[in-house]
Amino acid sequence: MKWWITCGLLLIWNAGAWANHIIGGDIALTKQNGSTTSYLITLTLIYDGVLGSTNDKAFVSSFRKSTNARIEDFTLNRAALEEIPYTNARCVPNPRESRITLARYTATVSFPSTTYNDAEGYYFSWEECCRNGEIVNIQTPNRVGLTFYAEIPLNGISNGLPQFKTPEVKYVCVGKNFEADFGATTSSGNELRYSIVTPLIGSTDQGGTFPDKSKAGPYNRAVWSAGFDSTKAIPGVNPLKIDSKTGKITLNASQIGFFAFAVRCEEWRQNVKIGEIRREFVFNVVDCISSVPSPVFIEILTASPSATYQSSVGNISSVEMCQGDSVVLKANDESPQWAYQWMKDDQPIANANQSYLGIYQPGNYSLIKRFAESCETEESTSNFTRVNVKNASTVRISSSRPLPLCSNDSTNLSIDLPSNASIRWQQNGVTTDNSGQVFANVKQPGIYSVFVTEKTTKCVSKDSVVIKLISAPMATLTIDGTPIFCANDSIKLITPRNNAYDYAWYQEDTPLFASFGNVFSPTQTGRYSVAVSDTVTKCTTRSVSVNVIVKPSPTVTLAPIQALCTSALQAVTLEGSPAGGTFSGQGVVGNRFVTQDLSAGTYPITYTYTNEQGCSGKDTKPAYIAPPPRIEVPRKLVVVRGDSIQIKTTVPLKATAAWFPSIGLNNSAATSPTVSPDRTTTYTVTVTTLEGCTVKGEVLITVIDLTIPNGFTPNNDGTNDTWEIAGIRDFPNCTIEIFNRWGNLVFSNKGYETPWDGRWNGDFVPVGTYYYHIYLREVEYKLTGSLNVIR
Repeated sequence: MKWWITCGLLLIWNAGAWANHIIGGDIALTKQNGSTTSYLITLTLIYDGVLGSTNDKAFVSSFRKSTNARIEDFTLNRAALEEIPYTNARCVPNPRESRITLARYTATVSFPSTTYNDAEGYYFSWEECCRNGEIVNIQTPNRVGLTFYAEIPLNGISNGLPQFKTPEVKYVCVGKNFEADFGATTSSGNELRYSIVTPLIGSTDQGGTFPDKSKAGPYNRAVWSAGFDSTKAIPGVNPLKIDSKTGKITLNASQIGFFAFAVRCEEWRQNVKIGEIRREFVFNVVDCISSVPSPVFIEILTASPSATYQSSVGNISSVEMCQGDSVVLKANDESPQWAYQWMKDDQPIANANQSYLGIYQPGNYSLIKRFAESCETEESTSNFTRVNVKNASTVRISSSRPLPLCSNDSTNLSIDLPSNASIRWQQNGVTTDNSGQVFANVKQPGIYSVFVTEKTTKCVSKDSVVIKLISAPMATLTIDGTPIFCANDSIKLITPRNNAYDYAWYQEDTPLFASFGNVFSPTQTGRYSVAVSDTVTKCTTRSVSVNVIVKPSPTVTLAPIQALCTSALQAVTLEGSPAGGTFSGQGVVGNRFVTQDLSAGTYPITYTYTNEQGCSGKDTKPAYIAPPPRIEVPRKLVVVRGDSIQIKTTVPLKATAAWFPSIGLNNSAATSPTVSPDRTTTYTVTVTTLEGCTVKGEVLITVIDLTIPNGFTPNNDGTNDTWEIAGIRDFPNCTIEIFNRWGNLVFSNKGYETPWDGRWNGDFVPVGTYYYHIYLREVEYKLTGSLNVIR
């Protein structure tokens, strides 16, 4: 029904009739912020007039690029309806319309991977009928429609598509240079390539019914009128063309009328095409108004008092001012209809497009005036002013102290005085009576300014400095103790601790470079103070001084005390220096240390001496009472006559030993000597420690006299037929056992009245080696060895 109403009206009007038509638009696809699957589809429609309303909904369809199969239809709701005026409407005499209407339709959608998975990608389209019949570069424009198109491959969906900027709306003046920005924006950083292409007309068949929803592609292209194509969509000295990198359109048209064209923006990544969007648009080329603006005259808006100027025919022709002064020039006819451009020495001044301009430097200044809504046909008017600047001395205020100023400090402000000049100082804008080069002893915060007037040029040089006061830290000093003390005592000088402060201590006016904390302990007589510095502001405050007197203390020495033993009552005389002091400590009796009633251990003994100034010194040494030495000596040992044995003893470290008797000993002074006596002997050892403490021990060495043969010949020849052990009968309780090489017992007997005859169970044992164990129970001693049975 919509198509019949629209096309019916178009058929009533002729091709030149004026009506509201869609003259441009595009489809955009953008990814929603913070989402991985949500996208916004936007359909932009641009109408060639002011509309009271538009349809509430629009439909955009998606298709599979490889097969042109329809995927789904999206319903978009109208989100915006905006009127945009022509920026140069004044250029057209009695324009039928001076603004356009821009409508936007949007919908939030998602692209599930189960549906959108074709490697060749997808395209989106929208179709509508019909075009403005006044379009001159397309055949039968009132009978063909518009198709807006965007395509995107599967791997590009994640980023969306570029977006065209809001179009610039202005008339194209015939025969004049024209520019417009048809660039797009993208957040992906990919390359964008622009070209002008033939508009799409979609499913039209010279008046056939247009679908409510877009049909599948591929879509028909418009048929250019004779003499037109995509490279000459608008003819002229400079036909319509676009910068392939920026999307900037340029044109110098030679024909009046309505001209349709389409801009294609392709997105490329690493030389692979990602997708494309298209925008259709119609330019209206008109014959613009040609006029000349009224003359412009330059006037003085404000000027420094020393500036002088000359006027000629209502225009300021020259200005002379001092260096550092300024003059503000202005146009005499400020109005929104005018656009201004200030020039200096025939060169445009950047951003100087107001009706006024502040002048600070010499030069030839001119003002060009044009119409604010330019039609590119008007002439401009201009005027100029010569500005001369007289040299003035440079004046700089210097401060004798770093600024900002600490609250407990002052500074001197000074300048270098030029010759033949006068000086005037101000404090907070009030002139002072100071006319010299130095403003001394400045303590108050404020703005201090100096004005230096040269008597010949009358130029005034000035400078200002802001004095700000920052709080200086407090520096208080307290004493922990009395200021008069002995050298071996101590006191503390304390200032409150603050982590933002540094501290430096002084003796008289000499800094003590090793003392930086908030606590200081003096060791010498003198006057002491502390400087507290703020680490941020660097302000420093010095405290009042305190007088400290350090009285000399004596050097006291207690002689080392000889170690004693607990074995008996002992005493040692104590010696201290200087003489005349007192001894104290457990065991001290007068000037002696006595061990009576004291157990072993260490006892600190102190010697204290006080000099004439009342200062005392002391020294402490340990008195050591050694415990009785402990030794370990075996009670008895057994040795075969002719053999030797070591007497293993345990004695205190560094103790000495003395054995008695010395007969049979290898070393009578050894702590563990080797002994080989001829007879049973009792040996006594006396052990003496470093402290002189002694202890004794005894050991009984029993000597046994046995002769044990290492073999015999049990062959009944009457010689050496039994194993005879000389001296064994002295040990009637002995036990003798003999084993063969496999460990079998072949002989055992208690006592050895009858020697072994080499038999085992009545039979002679085989020739070989046998092993014996002899237990001498009387002396608790065991002998082992081997014997050979020989025949």
